[in-house]
Amino acid sequence: MKSKINNYYKNKSVLVTGGTGTIGSALVLRLLKLNCKVVRVLSNDENGLFELSEKVKIINEKKISERDFFKNMYDIKIRYFLGDVRDYERCLEVTSGVDIVIHAAAIKHVNIAEYNPFEVTKTNVMGTQNILRASIANKVSKFLLISTDKVVSPVNIMGISKLQSEKIAINSEEIKGNSKTKVSCVRFGNILGSRGSVIPKYINLLKNKKNLIVNHSDMARFIMTIDECISMILKAIYLTKGKEIFILKSMKCFKIVDLAKVLMKIYKNGKSKVIIKNKNNYEKLYEELFNLDEVEYLYDQKGFYIIKDKINKISKNNKLKFLKSRVSNFNFQKPKEIKSLLQKLL
Repeated sequence: MKSKINNYYKNKSVLVTGGTGTIGSALVLRLLKLNCKVVRVLSNDENGLFELSEKVKIINEKKISERDFFKNMYDIKIRYFLGDVRDYERCLEVTSGVDIVIHAAAIKHVNIAEYNPFEVTKTNVMGTQNILRASIANKVSKFLLISTDKVVSPVNIMGISKLQSEKIAINSEEIKGNSKTKVSCVRFGNILGSRGSVIPKYINLLKNKKNLIVNHSDMARFIMTIDECISMILKAIYLTKGKEIFILKSMKCFKIVDLAKVLMKIYKNGKSKVIIKNKNNYEKLYEELFNLDEVEYLYDQKGFYIIKDKINKISKNNKLKFLKSRVSNFNFQKPKEIKSLLQKLL
């Protein structure tokens, strides 16, 4: 299936919103290897666009001589668009002539979002509405929203806003008229090594001989690597028929306190300690991948749990049993497994 997925993107025009973020930029670099007709990057981060263009330049200079690179730089299949998903007119411009839109732009940091709820709504909710409406108007073939497990029974502004964006995306079928745009979502867990994630934060503290703060001894999160995220996006787009939410079946889960202790051993820091504090009221001890009401619409297919708009009679009949076995009983990664995963990442 991998070769079929890769071939699917050949000669396609793809737009990545939020294309200078951790996932967005990694996705752009992967797409450039798949013989796309063009990859468009939309970001409101001017410096991020510059840094991405420099990275792409270095990669291409390794393939061809520097002289030939600059001679043919406008033939390289990437275009950088400075703009914001809050601006509908800009969204219309950047989606014109595009086959696939991957919507990664969002305000993602939970604590920042709590203090900026109006701004979060403008980006995560209105921004999704803008880029989706523009995609439908321009008859984009497929639209994929990148979502998060924090939409399940949300307790914070970020989770609530992303749940709204999910609902807007999935329910767009009702308002798209004659447009053939197929809309779907992917739900991610926490992404290891992404900007602002706990790993680079802890590493910085360890290097400076500072203590590691954990908000609860039982706090746990579902985690994914960047490579898993990118592969999931490409596969979900290939498989989508519209109105689906894709969840990676093999997503791992570990306790934050175990992660902190493993990092201390890797960095051989005997001076730092793990300090347990009370969790904030906008945090949950455990995230979930889907809720009880979604179970009867859940299908187990091709390495995903896929939430569809059709009832799965098997899941409906075993609703509570299925939920308990898949969500409540976490299969925590052991410290040895966490160490192996981190060593590959670092």
